[in-house]
Amino acid sequence: MGRGRVELKRIENKINRQVTFAKRRNGLLKKAYELSVLCDAEVALIIFSNRGKLYEFCSSSRSATASHKKKIALI
Repeated sequence: MGRGRVELKRIENKINRQVTFAKRRNGLLKKAYELSVLCDAEVALIIFSNRGKLYEFCSSSRSATASHKKKIALI
């Protein structure tokens, strides 16, 4: 039996919101890594915090991912 659904609404308490962001960010980065390893997929993830701080994950070199993105944009 899994966990119940979380009600999606903005967390008003600034500290709780920041803690939740950090936990969920780490979980999302871990999932991106696992997807790249398990499925041999090229994964790129970009996260901006509410303060504008950048967090990123790339399963391969950035230049390879950037060139792949350019190819997709042309389609």
